[in-house]
Amino acid sequence: MIHRVATLVLVAALVSSAAVSAAPAEDIDGNIVFARGTALLKADPRGKTETTIATLPAKAAVRALRTDAAGKILLADVGGTWSWMPLDGSTKTLTDLPCDAGPAQLGEDGLCVLCRAKEGRSIIVNLKTGKVTPVDVPAGGRIAGVGADRKLVWADKTAVWTASPADPKTKKQVAKQSPLRGFLPSPDGTHAVGVYSSELYEGKRGSKNTRPAELLMVFALDGEGARRKTIQSGVPVEWSHDGGWVLVQDRSSACIMFAAGGEYKCWRGYTAASIAPDGKYALLLGNRDKHSDKPKKKKKKGKKGKKEKEAPPEEEEASGEPVDAEHGPEDVAADEVPVELPKGPLSLYRAELSGPYALSPRLVEKLVDGAAVWIP
Repeated sequence: MIHRVATLVLVAALVSSAAVSAAPAEDIDGNIVFARGTALLKADPRGKTETTIATLPAKAAVRALRTDAAGKILLADVGGTWSWMPLDGSTKTLTDLPCDAGPAQLGEDGLCVLCRAKEGRSIIVNLKTGKVTPVDVPAGGRIAGVGADRKLVWADKTAVWTASPADPKTKKQVAKQSPLRGFLPSPDGTHAVGVYSSELYEGKRGSKNTRPAELLMVFALDGEGARRKTIQSGVPVEWSHDGGWVLVQDRSSACIMFAAGGEYKCWRGYTAASIAPDGKYALLLGNRDKHSDKPKKKKKKGKKGKKEKEAPPEEEEASGEPVDAEHGPEDVAADEVPVELPKGPLSLYRAELSGPYALSPRLVEKLVDGAAVWIP
């Protein structure tokens, strides 16, 4: 009888194991576009079914890739020149835009691009007609919303403003103080992130001692602009198209941050490239020979002639609270290029928001040569 029970248990275990192994892989919506050599390629989010969608000049550096909410248009920064192409397969050539090497932003409906002209002023380029319309707003703004809700959102030295693209001079103040840098509005123009001067508590928990600090904050564009602290040294890269999540580079870590609550998940040793439309995944660039995302031990500077001691590795913040780590000017990238591409041989990885914090990003493409983007 005992042997019979053991046999039944073993059979049940084998059936269960077979069912798990036979279960289909989780569906991940969308596609990815990435650079390799002299081509832009498209694949599914697992790196399968690669196809070439565009050719590039020899030794071209693809610094940034962006797309609209429906995945109809691709915007690319190739060697400091902005260009675009439709993703319907009608062409394999990028078309240059009359934009300077500064920031450029694609409308959520893919109809137009806001960028800085070579003369220094901002322009709106209609991708369907080619018409160029000058607008008197600083570089780094956004065309938010679609249709009747379309509006310009920008920050100057005094405040944050919105206006109709047809009449930028009739503007409305939506936040009383502009950020120091890192201004990035949400796709619908209701919220934004940016770096502000603030203070941090230091010492033991409950201490009232504070020190000045510059912190990444999220705030509503409702006329008041009440701010909430998020990742201290974070540099915002991209909002998810649904407006719920922000892709952030926190020094040596790439993070997905929940805009409404401040919770986040980070992966050390990776560079943020793109975020899925619903914020569930991120595309990250990492070293091609990476076997572990554990941080390297840092060495403390010692006096000449003395052996330097190894400092313990910095602990990774898992979620929820802003990080109180020290940082300096070198830790925050300029707004012109929010996050520089890492140097050396690169691979592309897919990070998942859900699941355990110890789960490392999965390898998607072993060989890439520049930026990547998630296509809805």
